[in-house]
Amino acid sequence: MDFEVAKSKIINYIGISKKTEYEVRNKLKLMNVGQNEVLKIISYLKQAGYINDKDYTDAYMRQCMRLLKFSVYEIKQKLLQKGIKKDIIETALQNIDIQSYEDELVEKIKRSKLKVMDEKKLCQYLYRRGLKNCIYEE
Repeated sequence: MDFEVAKSKIINYIGISKKTEYEVRNKLKLMNVGQNEVLKIISYLKQAGYINDKDYTDAYMRQCMRLLKFSVYEIKQKLLQKGIKKDIIETALQNIDIQSYEDELVEKIKRSKLKVMDEKKLCQYLYRRGLKNCIYEE
């Protein structure tokens, strides 16, 4: 595929929603773009500011914390699946107060889930979500 055609298709792809470098590379491979063109396109997109994994990580973490109410563990896993490097994730996590966020999240979940779950099931649910703030004694 021609460089300019591939570049314009990828810009349209990124225009729908922000993407990571890993996602863009995978899309280019699916489009059967050669390795040299992939490197040129990635370089162009980085220079133009279309892809930036650090900015993506910050925005994704804010979205997950404010809207989706994911635990820090869930956020890390989702970002790793999107091809974000561990050091970028850890750097972004240093900017938030993890303990207070997770304490607040646990309390919110307890208020809503205790109506339909007993305490043991609730602790198991929290543990599966990566929140270890629940202690259940039989």
